[in-house]
Amino acid sequence: MTAQASTGTAPSLDSVYQDRLLDLAETIARDGHVVAAPDAETTAVSRACGSRVRIQVRFDGDTVADYGQRVEACALGSAAASAVGGAVIGASVAEIRAAAAALEAMLKRDGPAPAGRFDSLSALLPARAFTNRHGSILLTFRALEKAFKATGR
Repeated sequence: MTAQASTGTAPSLDSVYQDRLLDLAETIARDGHVVAAPDAETTAVSRACGSRVRIQVRFDGDTVADYGQRVEACALGSAAASAVGGAVIGASVAEIRAAAAALEAMLKRDGPAPAGRFDSLSALLPARAFTNRHGSILLTFRALEKAFKATGR
């Protein structure tokens, strides 16, 4: 049990912006990568803060073969985009949807962090208490879901 949990105090912003999260946000995986002949290009925007993620994706069946993104987001949105960008190549649509559902459950229902190839999203655990940032954290998965729907997946 952490000191926060035992005292009942809410997490501070300092606890949210720990080194692991900031490392992810600093160098966003696949940011600026251009996909040759993408199957889909989509954008997701957070209405709360204006964070924006634009993605390009190419599939091999139901598996992501290539992925690029352009991220203009806060540190939390950038960290989430980086974690997804670092794990998405080779992932199936089902794996990505499962990771998105796990991340949402982690943030909104105190569920466990995503596991497997998307386990670096656990760096966002301290952001649970900041519900106004959940939309930014989930942006990359929302853009991916748009790409899945646009391509009939």
